[in-house]
Amino acid sequence: MAKARNENILRAIPSVDSLLAEPPIAELRQRHPRFPWTQFIRLIVDDFRAACERGGKDGTGDRETVKERLVQNTLERLERLRSGGQQRVINATGVILHTNLGRAVLGQRVREAVVTALSSYVNLEYDLPTGERGSRGETMLELACLASGAEAAMVVNNNAAAVYLVVNTYSPPGRIIVSRGELVEIGGSFRLPDILSRAAGEVVEVGTTNRTYAKDYERVAKPGDVILKVHRSNYELSGFVHEASIAELVEVGRKKECHVVFDLGSGAFHDFAEAGIGGEEVVSVALDAGVDCVTMSGDKLLGGVQAGIILGRAIFLARLKQNPLRRAIRVDKLCIAALEALFRCYLFEDRPEAEVTLLDQVLGPVEALRSRAENVIEGLRGQQAAGLTLEIVDDEAAVGGGSFATEKLPSAAISIRCTSEREAVGLAKKMRTHELPIVPRIKGSEVRINMRSVLPDEDEDLKTNLGMILGRRS
Repeated sequence: MAKARNENILRAIPSVDSLLAEPPIAELRQRHPRFPWTQFIRLIVDDFRAACERGGKDGTGDRETVKERLVQNTLERLERLRSGGQQRVINATGVILHTNLGRAVLGQRVREAVVTALSSYVNLEYDLPTGERGSRGETMLELACLASGAEAAMVVNNNAAAVYLVVNTYSPPGRIIVSRGELVEIGGSFRLPDILSRAAGEVVEVGTTNRTYAKDYERVAKPGDVILKVHRSNYELSGFVHEASIAELVEVGRKKECHVVFDLGSGAFHDFAEAGIGGEEVVSVALDAGVDCVTMSGDKLLGGVQAGIILGRAIFLARLKQNPLRRAIRVDKLCIAALEALFRCYLFEDRPEAEVTLLDQVLGPVEALRSRAENVIEGLRGQQAAGLTLEIVDDEAAVGGGSFATEKLPSAAISIRCTSEREAVGLAKKMRTHELPIVPRIKGSEVRINMRSVLPDEDEDLKTNLGMILGRRS
């Protein structure tokens, strides 16, 4: 029966020309004559037809109804193109480095540096004193070395590219030796084994999923090989497990004349252990252990923009700089401007957390979060519809971005209690689809706004927009 109805709908699909002549679309064509209307309407019709053929459309199949639906689809999709896409949201999930929401938020000084690079010419590859061509990002790389303790630095467009460049440069002639327990998937179905197999001449897996010893590496290592250590940023093994330490791998590398590379993933310049938050390697500690280089992301625990940062021995990085692939994955002036400003915050600020937003979010006291929540909720008193209860509750937050996989941060949240879980789902959707989207977390019949991931300067916007959402709820 449904199949027959869908066949009727397919037969009722109007021509592209007739849709173009419909008054709402004709009016828009007058206002936006440069828009490829014929191509756009064909896409709408093709998508509608494909959905019918999959059995995804139901209803009457008269021509007028189908035409109305296609016109409505056109208007909705056009509006999404005009004003949708990437936009500002308030992250109320409690996940600070939320990959789907853009990871680290830049502090004021870093934002100012990016705006300058956006709105003017800069000496990207120009030596001002001599008037000759200069080296791209030279100052930024010097700052990176000083902030990390590395001899040399390179920056490419993400950490996967950094690992790829290292592996591709040294294999062949060498092989890549990696523990089976560290062949991770880094999200979005991108798996380290796939990257290594594309980049390297030969990959040698050692040990087992749960136990790998230094002797496993030593048994197969040959001069010129690369021992790759991968930090398990986004999960943790416990129980009957063992992994070789960096110090042990450095010793194996020394004895077997191998290179030792540590893919830190998140990587941190700040020692979070000082605040009782452990589990992530500090870059300077890894370098002091004697590895040839470390790779890390720029938009995770560093608190900057998307980048792959390579830090290590000058002689090791010198070969990387000769790889033609480097040109394909180099960074632009915006990334360089952001990282320059960020490294200066780490080097010259007594309290980097005052300028590095990520540090402030992770290290901020829960008392301050509760105070902010009280301020927001006070402005909402009396605005909520019947059946809703607003209160401040203790909650937990996560760093996110594959960092501190098992670590929970104490937090405070605004809890909006609904009459049912279904109602909570509906309220959360209204928040996400509001003019200024608010992305909360649902817990049973509660909608929670976790204050640790909400930026302090967003409190007034949060209060105003929550008031609008709760006030018009029906």
